[in-house]
Amino acid sequence: MKKLILILLFTASGFFSYGQSIHGLSYSLALPTGKTGDYIGKLQWRGVTLEGKYFLTNNITLGWQSGWNTMYESETGEFTEGTVTRSGTQYRYLNVWPALFTMDYLFGEDGDIQPYAGVGAGTYWIGQRTLMGLTETKYSTWNFGIAPEIGVLFPINLNSNFYVNLKYNYGINGSSDVDNYSFLTFNVGFLWY
Repeated sequence: MKKLILILLFTASGFFSYGQSIHGLSYSLALPTGKTGDYIGKLQWRGVTLEGKYFLTNNITLGWQSGWNTMYESETGEFTEGTVTRSGTQYRYLNVWPALFTMDYLFGEDGDIQPYAGVGAGTYWIGQRTLMGLTETKYSTWNFGIAPEIGVLFPINLNSNFYVNLKYNYGINGSSDVDNYSFLTFNVGFLWY
């Protein structure tokens, strides 16, 4: 599965290198929401996003987006699973790797400050790990997901833009044993032609 995804990403990057295309790199903050926020509730500071976009028109892009967000929290108290209750410190880890196809609509003209709105759809690899004492619980899955996004491009020069955006990531889990994953990301980065 990993090889297939790498092949698709390299093929997509080759396709998007022709015509007018832009590539981006951003720093990503994550804020877990919903049931994910119940598991890890704090703002997370470790994330990165890579993306490529191909202009279909002056205002519409198709592209890809990938990245990595890692989340961590420790909590001390009593924890009940089934009929077992344990006291101590629980360490919770969540790693998320999205692989999305995207479509964006940019408002305004190139060279001006441009707000934009878009959506991504694809798959999320999610690895969840909980440690307590000598006990470790691991879970990993591939989920279908969507990611609506809004942002603003700020031109730096003819070949690059600074941008900020807000994206809502929602990974739909097919297992009834595990909840769907959701989190907001705040991204700050650069796009270049």
